[in-house]
Amino acid sequence: MKKERGITLIALVITIIVLFILAGVSIAMLTGDNGIFTQAARAKEEAENAKLKEETTLGNYEYYISQYTNGGYIESKGVNAPVLKDGMELVSYDKTSKEWLTNNSTSSFDYTTGEGREDNNKSRWANAKVTIDGVDSYFVWIPRYAYKITYNNPDDITQGGTIDVKFLIGITDQYYDDKGNLQTAKRATTGQEDTTSDYYVHPAFTNNVDLGGWSEELTGIWVGKYESSLVNKTDKENIRNVETTEENGNILLSENPNNAIAVQPGMSSWSWCTIGNDYTNARQYAQNLNSHMLKNSEWGAIAYLTESQYGRNGTEITQNTNDDYITANGDIETNANQSTTGNVYGIYDLSGCSHESVAAYYPGGNLNYLNNGSSLLNETDKRYVTVYTGENVDIDYKPGDATYETSGWHNDYTGFVSSYYPFFSRGGFENTSSSFAGVFYYNVTSGAPGYGNSFRLCLVIN
Repeated sequence: MKKERGITLIALVITIIVLFILAGVSIAMLTGDNGIFTQAARAKEEAENAKLKEETTLGNYEYYISQYTNGGYIESKGVNAPVLKDGMELVSYDKTSKEWLTNNSTSSFDYTTGEGREDNNKSRWANAKVTIDGVDSYFVWIPRYAYKITYNNPDDITQGGTIDVKFLIGITDQYYDDKGNLQTAKRATTGQEDTTSDYYVHPAFTNNVDLGGWSEELTGIWVGKYESSLVNKTDKENIRNVETTEENGNILLSENPNNAIAVQPGMSSWSWCTIGNDYTNARQYAQNLNSHMLKNSEWGAIAYLTESQYGRNGTEITQNTNDDYITANGDIETNANQSTTGNVYGIYDLSGCSHESVAAYYPGGNLNYLNNGSSLLNETDKRYVTVYTGENVDIDYKPGDATYETSGWHNDYTGFVSSYYPFFSRGGFENTSSSFAGVFYYNVTSGAPGYGNSFRLCLVIN
């Protein structure tokens, strides 16, 4: 029986070849390097390889340069792929072991939309573990996007509204609308654009440093998953607590080689440091990853994505009220409602825990206070710090920085930089009054060492 089938198959193949020859198609055209059969086999192999690469790896960014539009956009995910460098690996959370395990595949993240205006806890933003000097830290990927704001009451923006986000393709300004049609977002240039009229590229991802951008277009940024903490390199133990004074807290890592920054849950956030020393320490964390203190624009990029359909979908983040300033209030699962996604894949400590200083300032401020941030003022590379030239939030805000555009949302307190207090503080602190904490909270600070003042890291890989 098997022999008969074999003979029948051979006869069928010969018949097909004869038919092709009769039709004027030669055997070379069928089986040569560019033959019909060869091309079909090659196309099948390429499709299988592309599928395999998408399913098995994100570690080699070259796959995305060759495989996806403009160096990073994943069509099936509708979002730019996370960019990785040596010392970084994508991770996903294992509920059984309660650990973050290496998972360098597209299954480790999923930016999912919420429905209606109910709380969305389905999104799994991409998480990465970064190991510097033997110390593990965790970061979350914020992909390039455009946003549009709709106010509940245009005559009183403090009553809140909605933020709709469209993820952009690679480093372009293009996105797919709800009908699958390709559209182009607008660009903010003057800082006073009406972001309720159309979708605008968030400035944090653009090459406009004056509006809080970078020196080139970015496919996304990495943000510290928790507020920064201080650890001993030898035993990796947290050496900060609320009793620590300025003498021990206001230090430079360059002068204390046994100490290092850690971005981990369950640690006391690093306080009692001038804003200038915070800034310097953040810059020195990982210079090959362009590490720096989070800027106001980057805070805004997190806040808007959090408020959008890909984050909490309009639901306010629960406040971290730990009076020892413990990151994630100690446990990421128990306190998942304190994250930007309502699950363990989000960013923590954006509402409460410690006040977070950001790399932005008003240069006409009190000289004594400005000296607390001399390293910011002396920074010539404006990728790392944003300058506000006025004292009025209605005039000098930067689009996307989560000041004027979302002022008073969720009843969060607001205070803008001025000639007296030249620096910004974000997120509020552990005080039980909800108005003094929140992702839209912004206030001013002298930049002096303080109890419960910390900072957050940001990485840019280009």
